[in-house]
Amino acid sequence: MRQLLFILCITEVLLASWLINTTGIYLSVLLFNAVSLSIAFVWLRVAGMPLAHVPTTTPTRIRQAIQWVLFGGLSWFIVAQLKHIWWYAITYPGTVKGSSDVIPQIQTLVTRFLSHQPPYQVIHFSTYNLYPTYLPFQWLPYIATEWLHKDYRWIPTLSLLAVCAYFFLRTRKLPGWWGLTVPVWPLVAWCACILNDNNSYIFSVEGLIAAYYFYTAISTSSHRIWPLAVGVALCLLSRYSIIFWVPLALAILFMASQRKNAWTIALVSLVFFLVCYWWPFLRTDGNIFLNGYQYHTHAALGEWQRDLAIHNGSANLRNGLGFTSFALALLPGTIQEVLTTYRILHLALCGITVVALGLYFYRHRHIPVQRYLLFSFKVYLTVFYAFIQLPYKYLFLVPIMVSCALLGSMLAPATTTRTTH
Repeated sequence: MRQLLFILCITEVLLASWLINTTGIYLSVLLFNAVSLSIAFVWLRVAGMPLAHVPTTTPTRIRQAIQWVLFGGLSWFIVAQLKHIWWYAITYPGTVKGSSDVIPQIQTLVTRFLSHQPPYQVIHFSTYNLYPTYLPFQWLPYIATEWLHKDYRWIPTLSLLAVCAYFFLRTRKLPGWWGLTVPVWPLVAWCACILNDNNSYIFSVEGLIAAYYFYTAISTSSHRIWPLAVGVALCLLSRYSIIFWVPLALAILFMASQRKNAWTIALVSLVFFLVCYWWPFLRTDGNIFLNGYQYHTHAALGEWQRDLAIHNGSANLRNGLGFTSFALALLPGTIQEVLTTYRILHLALCGITVVALGLYFYRHRHIPVQRYLLFSFKVYLTVFYAFIQLPYKYLFLVPIMVSCALLGSMLAPATTTRTTH
């Protein structure tokens, strides 16, 4: 079963990179999301199971050296590859296809903030106007690169490398061949994504969001609540993807009689919200979040309208990862009506998923809480990203990294914490 889990993780990465859309715009979506969900359910089955016939001894010096060489070599390759594609994009701009307002939006927010101007105001580009849609922790970390006059893309690169190093240190004592493969698997998956889609790493900075979510997934198995509480707060204030899962996590902790832990997560998130979002920004303009959400909806409509002219499956909405291809083919009405229906469907499915996961835990409270939190995190994010209205390829780095956290904890001993009926 553990070998099956590893095979599923490999398959998930391949279906999001070199094998993307190889079975068509419909079957590819079903395969990718079926694999992603299977990772969660197989992991729940094998997590905490005893590992027979393999001693759990301290790694030898030779084994440790091999581990560090693998980690260092892959890290060096990632940095070298990213520096190369950044340099190439600057040196030969005409050969790079596409463009993006992601980094320009972040730069504008940072420079306005450092100039003591309200960051959340309309940004005027040459051909259109944009209202900022990013939450504070999606752009505040880039203040460091602005001060140091460095490329903004170093922040997501170093952040994800740091979490990968944290994961490596936590898993490098795994027994058997798992100790040589699992600790470096996040780097391998990241390499695959970079090599398959250079443009995403030229124009986007998804590594920072992936670092937040990867760290949060790892922290679900921590015996201390503070790492998870901080991770949840970082996720909440960087992208709203997690907003449905947080009440579920609190409910699970309450059902498991871990009310103190639930209150810790809630209070830490509240403090982060007040200090980093409400006080500096929302206090003076309470419409910031709603304005950003409305602009995001407007931008999504434009993307959907542009997709109508493309029929070869290469568009962002028909890339074999999200169910937007099914919506375009099956939902009736104008493109705006289809998008509205699909957005409602997305919210409904996220809500149904959360309720179903909560009811399942209520009926099976013998499952260790830490284990179920990670399982529900993966299931929920799979559903959220599967039905997101703009399934850009680079976004799926987040659920791929969460899968790495499951892989890393499959050999961890079962927690002794149990709930009572």
